[in-house]
Amino acid sequence: MTDGARLEVRSSHDPARLEALRREWSALFDAAAAPAPFLSPEWLLPWWRAFGGGRLPWILEARDAGGALAGLLLLVGGPGPLGIRRWRMLGSGPGGADGLDVLPRARDAAVVREALARAVAAESDAWDVLDLEDLPCGSPTVEALRRAAAARGASATVERGAICPGFAIRGTFAAHLARVPRRETYGRRVRWLARQPGFRIDVAVAAGDAPAALEDLLRLHRLRWAAEGGSEGIPPGPIEDFHRDAVPGLAARGWLRLWRLHVGGAAIAAVYGIEVGRRFHYYQSGWDPAWAPRSPGLVLVGRTIEDAYARGLTDYDFLRGTEPYKLEWASDRRETCALRLRAPSLRAETDALAREAWRRARGAARAVAPRAAWEVLRRARRDHENRTLAASRGTREAAWPIDPR
Repeated sequence: MTDGARLEVRSSHDPARLEALRREWSALFDAAAAPAPFLSPEWLLPWWRAFGGGRLPWILEARDAGGALAGLLLLVGGPGPLGIRRWRMLGSGPGGADGLDVLPRARDAAVVREALARAVAAESDAWDVLDLEDLPCGSPTVEALRRAAAARGASATVERGAICPGFAIRGTFAAHLARVPRRETYGRRVRWLARQPGFRIDVAVAAGDAPAALEDLLRLHRLRWAAEGGSEGIPPGPIEDFHRDAVPGLAARGWLRLWRLHVGGAAIAAVYGIEVGRRFHYYQSGWDPAWAPRSPGLVLVGRTIEDAYARGLTDYDFLRGTEPYKLEWASDRRETCALRLRAPSLRAETDALAREAWRRARGAARAVAPRAAWEVLRRARRDHENRTLAASRGTREAAWPIDPR
């Protein structure tokens, strides 16, 4: 184990540094203990290209005495309304990532977290608020940052985030299926679909097969959500383009699993999975509503689970969301959380007051507004966010100096 006192933490706001770190970053990811795929350069570099316009990264590298990369903490942000200097986890927000965290070399995880937390706290005069969302609940990073921030006079709050259903893969698929409430429906749908002309299920894993499979997934995802005003997960526009950029890299690493169920020569259901190590991450799905009475989505999810058992994976993670179809297969869950650190500054105090005022106003409005009105507002907000993302694309330079002090 590396001595924490011998770790050097280097800090940078240079966007070019992200790409320059790619090789070391990949090696660090491979040396970490079961990290989420959303901490990899295969995910975060496309994310930065898609959504980094107008902002700067904050790259903190923990290096050992030999200069090797032992840990990485990646943030993104800058001054916002009222000049508040706010930083978030790189990858948080558009794209929907779970398990964002420090990425440490496994054998040095504890000392790396402490060193990076101290480095963040030491620059508390350069930030007002750290909104670190999508952290795994129970991550040692939370406590390390709280301790380091408190030593500098910063305050900290921890809020619950998303519920992520899943299950450990133990025993057999047959035993698992026996516990699923809709197991009889599942069996009937499997048998009926299997008798249809052109029925087949395939999975795209290679870079050459990925683009066509992804377009099927995106088409079916749009169809699935069209009647509900569109998807918040992968709406058309910049977020779709982000996945077009990310998928080849995921395939090159052997992580991509794009499942499709075909009938009559066309894909009618698809599942977008990411498999790292022996854990399957169920990222998104889509299906043709015209086939809803035959439940192709249910059948395809079951097929991905059966495959996970057959290939000896250890875990199946549905990621965020408590949709009923996830809960009927899942037997466990984990949660994410948000750590909010506020520096001892007037700007940070202003942000805290504004946030509390917004929370109270929203609660009061929800109590009196009809549910349909909130749905209209939700869709309007989603459309506004998509337009904002589209408008920021192509921005190469940040609108504020590299030194945010």
